[in-house]
Amino acid sequence: MKKKIVVTGSYNASIFAMGKSIPKVGETVVGDSYFISAGGKGSNQAIAAKFQEADIRFIGKLGGDSYAEDALRMYKSIGMYNDSIYCEKGENTGLAIIFIDEAGNNSIMVCPGANLKLTVDEIIQPILRDKDIYIAGFQLENDVGVVCESIKRLHEEGIRTLLDPAPAVPLPDWLYPNITIIKPNEHEACLLSGIKINSPDDAFKAGEWFLKKGVETAVITMGEHGTVIRGKDIHQYVETPKVNAIDTTGAGDIFSGSFMASLAEGKELIEAVKYSCIAASISVTKKGVYEATPVKSDVENFIREHGL
Repeated sequence: MKKKIVVTGSYNASIFAMGKSIPKVGETVVGDSYFISAGGKGSNQAIAAKFQEADIRFIGKLGGDSYAEDALRMYKSIGMYNDSIYCEKGENTGLAIIFIDEAGNNSIMVCPGANLKLTVDEIIQPILRDKDIYIAGFQLENDVGVVCESIKRLHEEGIRTLLDPAPAVPLPDWLYPNITIIKPNEHEACLLSGIKINSPDDAFKAGEWFLKKGVETAVITMGEHGTVIRGKDIHQYVETPKVNAIDTTGAGDIFSGSFMASLAEGKELIEAVKYSCIAASISVTKKGVYEATPVKSDVENFIREHGL
């Protein structure tokens, strides 16, 4: 039986602008194309888990505008709408503008809007009403104080927590012992730990830093350079499958959502990381995030075709 997952986080309408280069300060460039899609780290992760057939509840806050209406239609179409997706009139729905160059690199500006209005009670109450929650996932695109307090209260209730600390900001020391799994990329791990990460060995050192702070397990992703897992009895490096990347936007979110889904399905930690690396790798071969999020059969076919 699949265990239940809750993901709390942001929804952002996302405008993708594609071109040969990303504009520098003061520079105007002519792009090749653009499109508008669904985004936000929390929403991305919840959808990734849903597409991996997880039993998922998303908790987030939208504004009172057409972007919110688009989001609700999307959630209903994939069977992920519920009473903890709130709408606040008078607020704008979050918006992200993503520039992508011809190498697939990106630069992003996020205007959080209603995401910052989500409260601790709006997060905690639906989770405590819902029985048998296996893990609750968070990121930092909502009010950081609200996120930290929610993680602490859920930990006190005996609920496993996962924090994807993006966008990275310094966190209070008291938070770390309340985190079951922390999943930063190499840049976020560096900002939090002060350890510059240029290799798996560096990532292991950062993972050890998180453990000393009180985190149970650290999973540090390094894009195409692989993922490091550091826990009390785990010291493991996982390679990233080689693919032709055209857009890396949202790959970390797809990793996190697939990772939680894999754990809830019963996969062991290392197996879940390997599976999630594959899901994220598939996503970077397509443009966008929602459009590029693989379903379970995509990942299973990739594993079978590549003998993984």
